[in-house]
Amino acid sequence: MILFFGTRVRRRVLGVGSFRCPFCLEPRRYEHLEQRTWFHLFWVLTLFPVGPPRESVRCSVCAGEWAPVVLQSQALD
Repeated sequence: MILFFGTRVRRRVLGVGSFRCPFCLEPRRYEHLEQRTWFHLFWVLTLFPVGPPRESVRCSVCAGEWAPVVLQSQALD
């Protein structure tokens, strides 16, 4: 029997808003994300999380991702 296994990253949106994107240098919409790596079997059966969740902020225009610290100094709303 052949087993196919691996990992997959799942993202969950924690919030949205506006900020000054460090790459675009313009006010842009962002998504505050929580990312977690999961172990899976046969590309379908997700079994358990691997490691702690990570948070990031993603620009909706350039899709760049940064640490949530960028929101503390640059929040627009």
